[in-house]
Amino acid sequence: MKKAILTAIAVLGMSMVAGAQSKITDQNLVHDGKDAIVTFNIETDHNSIPSKRKEVIMPYIYNGKDTLWLETVEVYGKNRYKRERQENHLDGNKGWELEEGQVIKGEVYSYRDTAPLKRWMAPANLGIRREIVGCACEDELADEEVASATLFQEPPVEPRRIPKAYALADATREWNFGQDELEIIFKVSKIEIDSSVFNNEVTFGKILSAVDKIYSNPKFRVDKIEIAGYASPEGRRSFNNWLGQNRAKALIDYIIENRPQYNLTADNFRLRNGEENWPGLRRLLMESRIAEKDQVVEIIDMEIPDEEKKLKIMAIDNGKVWKKMLDQVYPHLRSARYLAVYYDSTQDEAVDVINQANRMIGEGRYAEAYEHVKPYDDDFRAYNTIGVALMMQGEFEKALPWFEKALENEFKEAQENIDAIDAELQYEEQKRKEREEYLKRFE
Repeated sequence: MKKAILTAIAVLGMSMVAGAQSKITDQNLVHDGKDAIVTFNIETDHNSIPSKRKEVIMPYIYNGKDTLWLETVEVYGKNRYKRERQENHLDGNKGWELEEGQVIKGEVYSYRDTAPLKRWMAPANLGIRREIVGCACEDELADEEVASATLFQEPPVEPRRIPKAYALADATREWNFGQDELEIIFKVSKIEIDSSVFNNEVTFGKILSAVDKIYSNPKFRVDKIEIAGYASPEGRRSFNNWLGQNRAKALIDYIIENRPQYNLTADNFRLRNGEENWPGLRRLLMESRIAEKDQVVEIIDMEIPDEEKKLKIMAIDNGKVWKKMLDQVYPHLRSARYLAVYYDSTQDEAVDVINQANRMIGEGRYAEAYEHVKPYDDDFRAYNTIGVALMMQGEFEKALPWFEKALENEFKEAQENIDAIDAELQYEEQKRKEREEYLKRFE
């Protein structure tokens, strides 16, 4: 019977210990961008712990496996406080008094502690561990979670910036190229057409026949008729340039006048060269029987002004070679040359699709533009348009190969788009490094 009574007293004692706790109130877990800040009140009324015991309150911040212990607080029962004071006095520490973090029960203690903010504190919990000390026994109580908060927030990764501008050009039709080098020869220093010399009449017939072939075929649409005007390099350069240009214009006027049924204007023609015909001179010399031709060609190939070339050629054999060239070569360089007609089939659907996609891009309909032009991704005219549609959706890695292909096909504007992407990628790399440096501060 006595043993049973003793057991009941022991159980009752443990129950009293379990309930003998100070009360945590007004708990708060915050941060100031640098430190985690923990505050709470400890209410230690007279019924909290037995007078002979001491309650050790151990706050800690935790998240998963990571734990950071904070400063502890000791709550003394009155007899416990007297006992420790006596012990300190006996040990020679007669000035012993309670320090920061030590309080006698019956008081309210305002707790505050800070700790360096850590990356793992997202989210974080504030736990309280208690330990009752005294009477030659120590009883640990169950931990208590009293607060939680997201203390550390990683800076967001900035969304990809989209270039403010892009280079885009409408596609032109994929013109077929019909070519006939038919020369109309002019008299020295003249720009008037004369059908009676140098077999010009036959050449005129061939030129007009070629124009008829294209304009009379409803399956074709003509873009430009290309005309080149030349002068032989035998006089002043400025005059020769004027001769070449006006000889080409004379042939254009002749075609317009002799084919009124097509309503042609100067806009239907592309004027090319209109300068001294040095390449033609070189070619004709190589085909000629002039003995000194290799010496002349060597001068033509020199990187010197054209007027200096003429003087060097005139000096060969005291001007005899120059006279041979005037008689045998230069007459063929006083020409207007019908070179080519550019035309296309009316079934070139790709150009219309590409240009419609360009308009969609201009309206900000980038995804729709990409889907619209995608069926023609094997057409080199679509490469830059596809790249822009992807770039403006932020898909830089997909866009770059299309711009590179456009460059390979001589769409020079694509380089502007590549530069725009490179600028944004450099900005992203800079921001990535800044973010990493920031996060390292909280490891």
